[in-house]
Amino acid sequence: MAQKFPCEIFPRITIYVFSLLLSGWVYAAEDMAASATAHLELRFAQAEIVAQVEVIDVHRDVDSALSEDGVTAVSGYVYSAVPSQVWKGPMGGEITFRLGFESCDRKLEQGENYLIFANLDSYGRLHLRSCEAVIAESDASAILAQLSKFVKQG
Repeated sequence: MAQKFPCEIFPRITIYVFSLLLSGWVYAAEDMAASATAHLELRFAQAEIVAQVEVIDVHRDVDSALSEDGVTAVSGYVYSAVPSQVWKGPMGGEITFRLGFESCDRKLEQGENYLIFANLDSYGRLHLRSCEAVIAESDASAILAQLSKFVKQG
């Protein structure tokens, strides 16, 4: 006698369980999309400048207090960039911003494009608070589309 699988014995229960799992996945995807939108709204609200930029120059941010003869202490990098699109903040030419090692250990590349969420530090200089505050253009297409839709909605 051939053994029957549970789905052959209880087809309605199997379909019901499958539909519950599927609806759970749909709700989870919707929750993730809503969470991503809320996260973007918060990042946008907290930033003083939101822009897509091309890095045109990279400089070491030297900490002279920690540097000694023959040893230079670098605390991060200072970037010069040209905005190609600005969603928030002053429009204009070249901007300069800092990304310190205390916030992120990544180094941005000259000639590359990034989406940045920048703030002013206590000295009035632009800086990025974390690695999440900078997204490579190649990784930013979904966020750029979401950002454009978010800004249009007001």
